[in-house]
Amino acid sequence: MPITTAQYSVGLTRVQIVAPDVMAQHVCIHNHEHSANSNVYIGASDVTVENGIHAQATLTSQITIGPGDSLYAVADTADCELHVLVVKED
Repeated sequence: MPITTAQYSVGLTRVQIVAPDVMAQHVCIHNHEHSANSNVYIGASDVTVENGIHAQATLTSQITIGPGDSLYAVADTADCELHVLVVKED
């Protein structure tokens, strides 16, 4: 099971944080943003601050995405720090 980590600077334009794979992927997302005035949201390729799932500041969340699926993030301010760990199934 390959494991990868990445850090993203998420802003007002959505960014892909997990690319699709032929197998399921287990994803840990850590919103490393310590500002109470910044919010990060995750979701599909059409994620917005209105329809995304809020990634609460300083907490780590886990999600499993299916084969062929990808994951995106967007924020309501610029330069929000998001850390991602992906475990890909073989």
